[in-house]
Amino acid sequence: MGLSTRTVLARCGSIANELAPGGLGDQRLNERRDRVVATLERQPARAFPDACANEAEVEALYRFLRNPRVRPATLLAPHVTATAARCAAVGDVLVLHDTTEMVFGGTASREGLTRLGPGRHGFWVHLALAVSADGARAPLGILSLISYGRAAAPAQRPRSTRARFADPTKESRRWTDGVTAARRHLGGSTPAIHVMDRDADSYELFAALIARHDRFIVRLTHNRRIETDDGAARYLSDALRVARVRCEREVPLAPRHDVGRTLSARTCHPPREGRRARLLIAAQRVHLRRTRYMKVTDGPATLPVHIVSVREIDAPADATPVEWRLVTTEPIETPEQVLRVVDGYRTRWVIEEYFKALKTGCAYEKRQLESLQTLRVALALLAPLAWRLLRLRHLAREAPHTPATAALTARQLDLLRATPRGARLPLAATVVEALAVIATLGGHLRQNGPPGWLVLARGFQKLQDMELGWLAATSSLCDQS
Repeated sequence: MGLSTRTVLARCGSIANELAPGGLGDQRLNERRDRVVATLERQPARAFPDACANEAEVEALYRFLRNPRVRPATLLAPHVTATAARCAAVGDVLVLHDTTEMVFGGTASREGLTRLGPGRHGFWVHLALAVSADGARAPLGILSLISYGRAAAPAQRPRSTRARFADPTKESRRWTDGVTAARRHLGGSTPAIHVMDRDADSYELFAALIARHDRFIVRLTHNRRIETDDGAARYLSDALRVARVRCEREVPLAPRHDVGRTLSARTCHPPREGRRARLLIAAQRVHLRRTRYMKVTDGPATLPVHIVSVREIDAPADATPVEWRLVTTEPIETPEQVLRVVDGYRTRWVIEEYFKALKTGCAYEKRQLESLQTLRVALALLAPLAWRLLRLRHLAREAPHTPATAALTARQLDLLRATPRGARLPLAATVVEALAVIATLGGHLRQNGPPGWLVLARGFQKLQDMELGWLAATSSLCDQS
């Protein structure tokens, strides 16, 4: 029986301590890394020059980011090891996989970045985030981080579909690479279910996961060819049309807006008003048929899997009904098992929150660095800090009675109590009470609902400014005495 996720998260120390076990091969680099991480942990949303105390620190930080001996994987490795330890302590986990686009403004080109349009360059990050599978959806940390750019399209005729499918460098390999890395770090003792969105709909991926006995829940994009128990070959939509409904559920759907979202995200997930949706959930066992672009030697002719269909009924006339088709290796014999598959996929949203913490809470896309390599090093430094922000907000929402000392130092709590909003903060303050004061510092109004990443980032920034001012004042008094 694993420890409770609340216990595991409350025991987490600072990111500086978590990254300290990693060696960069040079004691001076290790010490510089420790100073850089400590600075960024205090001020994750600040620009690098503003986060440093003086020009010498700024220059040292940039030298660290540009140093060819500083490898992103080596920087991140201690956090990955700590994540695997948290997973082992909790027990069953969900490993959420997804890709996000990192976009940087400016007219100057940056080495290694892909041109995305006028004044826009970027690259892509594919992440595997571990989350508890106990229903709490507690973020446990990063198990894999893959970053890549795209070369300019060659001026030649497109290759055939079969040739593109067989290309060993194609981007879709990232899904298999992410699972392989997570499997390696978790070892064989921690049960894990890999959860992925529609971009991972790949027969090749399913075959590879099943061959390694990996468990998964993946949302389907394609109306795939199948075989049923009677041996007839048909399409998935035909089977789901007659599949038996196992259960029904009513769930709240959050509103979705266009602001700050990429074109592809707006296309896949159009804006909507919040509403309550009535869902019918069906499930069936099928055999997926191998795609015709694969060679006979590339994989088995069929794959035995379970399909869970989620379909909204009685949706408003002007709304797009919810419809998911999930392929999984998980059992579907009982309504409870079917619902666990649906809830497992719904947990995927936590990784979207992580990306918001990285892009907004840590202001990653505002970093003015000159190359993909330096941006990768910065990403390895900031990625664990984004997890820390996500962890703090999770504790405030799901374990509000956790002591605030699990998230903030005693000095920071004293400074919060010195603010008008924090004057009534009790001595035994909880995480949710402390974060409410921090959100107020960022301009949040209680009538606006739970605070978002932007106001939390602003609030943390003000708290850190207060702490720096306090340190400067006490240092001046010591100098005068």
